[in-house]
Amino acid sequence: MKKTTMAVSVFVAVCAATTMLATLDNQKAFVAKYPDAKASLGKCSTCHVKPLPKKEDHENNAYGKDLLAKAVVDPKAEKKTYAFEKIEGLDSDGDGVKNIDEIKAGTNPGDPKSK
Repeated sequence: MKKTTMAVSVFVAVCAATTMLATLDNQKAFVAKYPDAKASLGKCSTCHVKPLPKKEDHENNAYGKDLLAKAVVDPKAEKKTYAFEKIEGLDSDGDGVKNIDEIKAGTNPGDPKSK
């Protein structure tokens, strides 16, 4: 029984770490593209509804949805990468401010209350 419990625990930890690393890679790519936004936008909440989403509850906000729909570099790749510039001219959250202007201002392009 202990071996089974250990195996399940390892499996869950690996799955969680893989999901977390994918998110961290995306955050690093965003910050590399927009270094001035690191302090305010290099976070999960830039693309997700919840600030620390879990694998089973990782709903994207409007900006995250636009990234998935319009900025995936290679949709067939196992690990997704994004061309953030493809959605800079959009106003993902519909607040009247373009994504790039919100990013430059340090406000969240996926949150209509943040402009």
